[in-house]
Amino acid sequence: MKLGTIRLNGQETVIGRIDDSKAVTLAPATMEDLIAGGDAALEAAQKTIDKGASGELALIDLVSADWMAPNPRASKILGCAVNNNHLNRLAYRPMKSPMYFLKGRSALTGHNKPIRILRRHGRTIPEPEPVVIFKSTAKDVAEDKILNHVFGYTLTNDCTASGIKFGEDSIALNQDPELILPHHMEWRHRFEDDNYLYFIYHARSKAADTFAAMGPWITTADEIDDPNDMLVRGYVDGELYTDDSTSNYFFSVERVLSEATIWFTMEPGDCVHCGTAVKGTDKFPKGNIGVDLRMFSIADVEIDGLGRLSNPIDAEPEN
Repeated sequence: MKLGTIRLNGQETVIGRIDDSKAVTLAPATMEDLIAGGDAALEAAQKTIDKGASGELALIDLVSADWMAPNPRASKILGCAVNNNHLNRLAYRPMKSPMYFLKGRSALTGHNKPIRILRRHGRTIPEPEPVVIFKSTAKDVAEDKILNHVFGYTLTNDCTASGIKFGEDSIALNQDPELILPHHMEWRHRFEDDNYLYFIYHARSKAADTFAAMGPWITTADEIDDPNDMLVRGYVDGELYTDDSTSNYFFSVERVLSEATIWFTMEPGDCVHCGTAVKGTDKFPKGNIGVDLRMFSIADVEIDGLGRLSNPIDAEPEN
């Protein structure tokens, strides 16, 4: 089953997919209401979709739909950084556990809505990823149980403005030697008389408005056999720049989700994207790292079984 959220006559409306161009309105007021309704709400949604498919209900034309993110009210949008073996082959020291960053719901935008890149963001790259959406509260859940908490999956373009990340949101401190503790240097080699500590903060580079494009559909969990074997592709202006798979994740989807529940209470409707696609193509050998979204008009994410997310790029002029 594929479920989405649009604005219909100015109202947030939950819909069920009939086909690529048609949908039917569902009863819950919001996607979170549908998720909170559990199996009974899903069964009711399926019955409504079946009635729409048989011609018993009026249908919505999706050609000019005003899409929102599938769950625009998520309390948390959690990302897992650098979780791809193509990147970790370059690691001086491999990660010990999944590394996370957070986005607020104000970063969300929907299918066919513009991704807005400010001049100060600078170079901004796309990161095509599947998103896991929780159906129930999860805290300290083991890996072998965590998928029981999954409602479904959608797509995101996790935009990353490396220009502002390294240009304004990074700092190197030449720390007083007496204040250096062992854990400060655990992650890197320390040279003689080297007291530099390096920090990078990800709020503006990851969580700016429209930097969490999602959708158009949530595909319910029963339709995805293995989230660790999903083909992920990214396009700019119709050209393929990355062709990858979640099978290349350094940490499995289950490990990413389980580890997250140690640090955060995951709530119904919360979103976790588990790692970007990076593997390049002949024309884009550097993959997503070699793409500056400011140079293109439209960016697409395509994931087998989930569909295709498309967003025009609205980059502020340099001058």
